[in-house]
Amino acid sequence: MNGLWDSIAYFFDSNALNPHGICLMWRPELIWTHAISDILIGIAYFSIPLALGVFLWHRRDVKFSWAIWMFVGFIMLCGVTHFMMVWTLWNPDYGIEALIKAATAAVSVVTAFALWPLLPRVIALPSPMELERRIAERDAALAELRAAMDTMVEMREHEARQKLLLDELNHRVKNTLASVQSIAVQTLSREAEPEAVKATFVERLMALSSTHNLLVKRSWEGASFADLIQESLGHYGQPFQMEGPDLSLSPNTAVSLGMALHELATNAVKYGAWSQGGEVRIETAVDETAGMITVAWRETGGPQIEAPRARGFGSRLLEQGIASELGGEVGLQFAREGLSCVIRAPISPALYPAGWTFPTAALA
Repeated sequence: MNGLWDSIAYFFDSNALNPHGICLMWRPELIWTHAISDILIGIAYFSIPLALGVFLWHRRDVKFSWAIWMFVGFIMLCGVTHFMMVWTLWNPDYGIEALIKAATAAVSVVTAFALWPLLPRVIALPSPMELERRIAERDAALAELRAAMDTMVEMREHEARQKLLLDELNHRVKNTLASVQSIAVQTLSREAEPEAVKATFVERLMALSSTHNLLVKRSWEGASFADLIQESLGHYGQPFQMEGPDLSLSPNTAVSLGMALHELATNAVKYGAWSQGGEVRIETAVDETAGMITVAWRETGGPQIEAPRARGFGSRLLEQGIASELGGEVGLQFAREGLSCVIRAPISPALYPAGWTFPTAALA
């Protein structure tokens, strides 16, 4: 054991050695050139691994980071070696220098042997251009996927719209058939000549068709009361005028009021104001405070009339159908100056001032 310690002590003994500066004849220009150069190289050798360490600390996803850490250790030992070379210019501690160089050699050999088996795997890593190409392919695939998904969404929305349109068409057809059935029942229940019944039935169907044409122009979203009056009364060629604000009607209300206007106009031609050159005035009024709308049909300038003994289709349509649909009341007055029909109903999605807005679903 003493022999081992003696060998170690002899290895580090520097009493019989001279510092490296003596080999340079202690020439200042040589001494300081070596010293400054080794100090700068040592600082650089410490700076490089420090930068690599910071990079690896923040980028822990880097592959083969262990190999880079081996380079960090190798470069730092190289830096220590250069600092030791500065030290030995004035101090002959060559034993310590030898150990540092041996450690540097061991780390460098291990790093070199570890690098060559790793080299094929590193070469196999995709280049930046290859990565860019793969990313571009992925982005293109994602764009195609988004386009396909957008197309699927559009197709589903289109199917939903088609189903909605079919349901709406089915609803409209059922309502129309119900209206035709009601007209047929009410017309055929009268005890009259077949030709007269046929003519009345056709006239009522034409009135229904006229209102449908008006609704088609508005895509069945509703109708303007002013347009409905013009569509229903214009072809009679008789004097009429409208006073008051315009109103918006839901499709169902437009059909019912269109039939009512036809019945009133037919009565005016046969028995009322238009039979003797009189005039018809349609008045509208809106009471927003009370939330009520008034629609009045007034005839003037016709013959004296009397209330009929039995209620016909037109009277029942007004007093029962219109009143029930609008949730209001209808009054018929057979006055000396002419027939007067007054409808009072609350403002609702079925009947409201023009310019107001109600949800589309509520107008169906």
